[in-house]
Amino acid sequence: MAIGFDPTSVVRAPRWRKIGTLRTGAGASALPFGWGPAIVLVLVAFVDRIEFSLVAAVLPQLQDEWGFGDAVAGSLPSASAVAAGVLAIPAAYLADRHDRGRIVTWVVVVWSLATLGSALAPTFVIFYLVRIALAAAEAVDNPASASLLADFYPPATRSTAFGWWRTSAYLGGAGIVLGGVLADWLGWRGAFMVMAIPGLVVAVLVSRLREPERGYADRLAAHGEITDLGDVPSGTLTSQLRRLAPIRTLWFTGAALTVMSLSIGGLTFWLPSLLQRRYGLSESAAATAGGGMTLLGIVVGTLVAAIATRRALIGTSLAQWRVMLGGSGILLGSVFISVALGMNSAAAFIVLLTVFAFFSAFALPTLTACVADVVPARDRGLGFGMLQVAATVGGAIGPLLVGAVSDITDSLTTGVVPLLPLLAVGGVLALLAYRSVEHESERVLIGARTQGE
Repeated sequence: MAIGFDPTSVVRAPRWRKIGTLRTGAGASALPFGWGPAIVLVLVAFVDRIEFSLVAAVLPQLQDEWGFGDAVAGSLPSASAVAAGVLAIPAAYLADRHDRGRIVTWVVVVWSLATLGSALAPTFVIFYLVRIALAAAEAVDNPASASLLADFYPPATRSTAFGWWRTSAYLGGAGIVLGGVLADWLGWRGAFMVMAIPGLVVAVLVSRLREPERGYADRLAAHGEITDLGDVPSGTLTSQLRRLAPIRTLWFTGAALTVMSLSIGGLTFWLPSLLQRRYGLSESAAATAGGGMTLLGIVVGTLVAAIATRRALIGTSLAQWRVMLGGSGILLGSVFISVALGMNSAAAFIVLLTVFAFFSAFALPTLTACVADVVPARDRGLGFGMLQVAATVGGAIGPLLVGAVSDITDSLTTGVVPLLPLLAVGGVLALLAYRSVEHESERVLIGARTQGE
């Protein structure tokens, strides 16, 4: 039976794991654990993306040293994405059954060691293999982090928490800027060596993160009716897949984010090289201008979307408003990047690129929060694991597609063109979730409210 709210029963963790302690008093219903857990998990994703984006920033130096073409360069993130996709479902299985904070801690340690290994690679083949191994390790943290965020934050603040977390996954601009500066100063090997340090610092922070009870935030949102059953078993992988299969919102938003990952991944990876080849910018100028302005657009766009979705638009539910804003943002972004590629001025291109990043970022807090809203707590690791598989497919294809078309046409600008219609398709796919998201999110809250009755 459902019982009254009992703060002492919702978190079980050693005393040294202090980040994410349950709060009481005013505002606790919206932020029961404060913003500390979100900050730590955002730092994890941020360090991950900065390190990942270093390859794009130092790509000209890598090509000069080892002499490989654009198609091979594009295959590097593609092979990494495939490795991540292979591990996504096993990682999700672990996330639904084991201590998620410990999983993420060990993953971050492995990242740091692999980053150092990249710097010390004596040949391109070894460098290539190390990057694939690093991507495989990175895949393990995504389902665990997403599941943690959904249990730390109820629907009222979930959009903001997921927005910043998902934004970190697209903050390649920071890595490109930092990588370009470090590469000019220390060379590409020095850039990778420096980036091994932040990962170890973040690993210490994650190790202090408490493990919340699965489904706690949902039951808190369901009028504060908390059960005394503890974690609900996830069952077998097959039973989990059967529960997720009918969730239409998961399929539509997953498809939209896949296409978005394909397009933005391909564009971000090749952006510094595009600015150098087409507009004649130096390596550091291309990294700073392109990466920095993309970063600005994404951060501001995420902030605006998170604020705009704190309350529903008149005539819609909160879940429906999130879908509308996310899908519309992708569509508007596709228009601006299409116009940008027609500009002969580097300044005009960068301004339109920033606007593109701003509108496209609307999808980050909105669509990811929708996935957490419609997937029950016991299956969220697998839900986000499936989403990661879809996104990594897009991430694998995007850079490779651009590189292959560039080699065929001898034009990197032409190589980017196939990404444009795909962005528009992603916006339409997101909007198709409008009809299902309200019913499916309400069903999760009803399940949380009646658990144990």
